[in-house]
Amino acid sequence: MSARSSAAIVTAATVTGSGLNFAATALWTRLLDPGAFGRYALVSAGAVLLNATLFEWLRLVSARTLYDPAQPSAVNPARANALIALYAAVALLFVAAVALISGLGVGVAGVTVRWWPVMAAFTLTEMALAFLQTVYRLRQRAWPYFWNATARSAAALLLGFVLVRFMGLGALGTLLGIVVAQGAVALTSVVLDPLWRAARPWRASRAQLAAAVQLGYPLIASCALTYAASFADRFLIGATLGAHAVGLYAAPVDLLQKTLVFMMMTVNLTGYPALVRAYEDRGPVAACATLETNLQLQLGLGLPAVVGLMVLAPGIVQLLLGPAFRAEGARLLPLVGTAALLRCLVTFHLMMAFQVTRRMGWMVVPPLTALVTAIPAGLIGIRLAGLPGMALAALIAQLICYTISANLAKRVLPLRLITPEITRIAAAALGMGLVLSPFSGVTDLLATAALILVGSTVYGALLLALGVPAATRLAAGVTRWVRRRPA
Repeated sequence: MSARSSAAIVTAATVTGSGLNFAATALWTRLLDPGAFGRYALVSAGAVLLNATLFEWLRLVSARTLYDPAQPSAVNPARANALIALYAAVALLFVAAVALISGLGVGVAGVTVRWWPVMAAFTLTEMALAFLQTVYRLRQRAWPYFWNATARSAAALLLGFVLVRFMGLGALGTLLGIVVAQGAVALTSVVLDPLWRAARPWRASRAQLAAAVQLGYPLIASCALTYAASFADRFLIGATLGAHAVGLYAAPVDLLQKTLVFMMMTVNLTGYPALVRAYEDRGPVAACATLETNLQLQLGLGLPAVVGLMVLAPGIVQLLLGPAFRAEGARLLPLVGTAALLRCLVTFHLMMAFQVTRRMGWMVVPPLTALVTAIPAGLIGIRLAGLPGMALAALIAQLICYTISANLAKRVLPLRLITPEITRIAAAALGMGLVLSPFSGVTDLLATAALILVGSTVYGALLLALGVPAATRLAAGVTRWVRRRPA
C-alpha cells in the first residue's frame, strides 16, 4: 500500500472515531446531569493522565525506534520484545500501586477511592490500544488501524448507552463501556496479528532494555507534564468547586477534544512517520519542509474551526450540548477553543522538532511552563470569576507555553512559523469570521447548521481566491475527477 493511501485510511479512521466520540459527548450531556458528567470527566482525565505518566514515554519510544525496513514486518523484533517487557513491568507495578492506594482509601480532586479500580482498568486498556495503533501506523497497516480505532469508539458508545439508559449506571456506565470496548478490541488485535503471537518479551536483552530506557526516561516527565497541563483545570475545579462545576466546564472542552483536537491530531498521525523518514533519510531541511506542510494543514483545519466557535458559540452549544450545559458552554467555548488551538500547535507541531531530533529533555520545558502558570492563575481566576476565570487562566498559560516552545524549536530546527501560505490561511479564517459576525446571537438549530455551512463555503472560497496551494490543488483534483466522469 502506498504512503498516500495509508495516510488516507488512517485519516478516515481518525475522523470516524472522533465523530463517534463527538456523538458520545453530545449524548452524555443529555443523559447525565452535570454532576455525573463531571465525575465521568474527572475519572477519564485521571486515567489519561496516568497513562501519560506511566506508559506514554514507551509509546513514543516505540514510534521512534521500532521501524526497521530490513524486517518483513517493518518492526525490529528485538526492540519489540524489550518494549513489551517494559510495558508489562510498568503495568504490574501500576496494579500493585492501585491496590495499595485503594486499601489506604486515598482520593484526589473529587475522585474518591471507589473509582480507582475503574480508572486503573481504563488506563491499562487505553495504553494497550494506543501501543497497538502506533505500531499499525509504523507498519503502514492502515486497514487494521481503521478497524481498531472505529470498533473501539462504536462499541464504547453502544455499551455506554445501554448501561446508562437501560441500567441506570450513570457515570459508571459510560466508563465501563469504554473499558470493555478498549479491552475487547485490544485483545482481538493481539490474537489476530502474527507479529504479537511471535513476540517473546521474556527474551528481551539487557542491552535493548537499557537502550529503550535511556532514550525514553527524559520523556516520562514531559509526557506527564503535558497531560497534567491539559487536565489541570478540571482537577483545580474539582478540588475547589466540585463535580457539578467540572461537568459544566468539561462539556465544551470535550467537544473541542473530539473535534478541533482530533482534526489536528489526524494531521500529526499521518504526518509523523513521513517526518521521521524525512529527517533520517534527507536531514533537517527535509524535516522542516514536512513540518511546514503539516503546520499549514493543522492551521487550515484548526483556525477556521476556532473562529467559528468564537462567533457562533450560542448556536453551537444549543445544537450539540444538553440543556443543563448550554448557558455556561456558550460563555466558555471561545476561551477554551483558543487555548485548545494553542495547545495543539505546541503538541502536534513544535514538540515534534524536539522528538525527531531526539532532544527529549527539552520536551519538559513547555508543559512545565504551562502547568506552573495554570495552577496559580487558575486558582486566582476561579476565585475572581468562576469557570470563565479558569478558562482565561488556561488560555494565558497556553499562550506562554507556545511562545517558549517556538523559541526552543527554532534552536533545533530552522523552522518557519509565519509563511505567506499561513498568512493567507489566517486572512481567510478572519474573513469568514467577519461574514458570520452579524449572526453571533443566533441559537436556532437549523439556522446554526446553515451558518456553519455558509462559513465553510466562504472560507473555502477565500482560500481559493487567495491562492493557498493546498486549496488550489484540491480544487484542481476535484475538477479533473469531474471531467473524467462519463456523461
